[in-house]
Amino acid sequence: MKSAELNRQIQYIKGLVKSTTESTNSNLELQGHWGKYLCILAAGFLENAISEIYSELTINSSSPQVASFTSKVLQKINNPKASKFVETAYAFKKEWGKELEKYFEDNPKTKTAIDSIMANRHLIAHGKTTTVSVARLKEYLEGSIEALEYIENQCGIA
Repeated sequence: MKSAELNRQIQYIKGLVKSTTESTNSNLELQGHWGKYLCILAAGFLENAISEIYSELTINSSSPQVASFTSKVLQKINNPKASKFVETAYAFKKEWGKELEKYFEDNPKTKTAIDSIMANRHLIAHGKTTTVSVARLKEYLEGSIEALEYIENQCGIA
């Protein structure tokens, strides 16, 4: 990730993943609870990422007024599944939307990663049963990061 803020968030979550695995030993119940907590953090990270990446684009390519307005609109995006990332890409540039759709078709694990984080976050928030684990969350996070790096490159974020 090229964004310093997103890198900070990723490192924080990855650090928790590592310490959770070490500190819970093989207590599956504790790992399950930590998996839920980490899923909530990962969902927040995705919300921050869609706003951060596209806000960076507008800051670098438009007037301060347009960048300010766009950032405020982007900050209101909640629970972004892969389809919301595609919709946002289309809003900026039709070709980007098409390219991102194709990227998700060619890399289904990245789409599944984003959608699984958001689906599990929804289940957790509403007190439903979920089978998300620390190990699975780690996989989802890696897949999500791949997709976000693709979007950063698409937007020309340096």
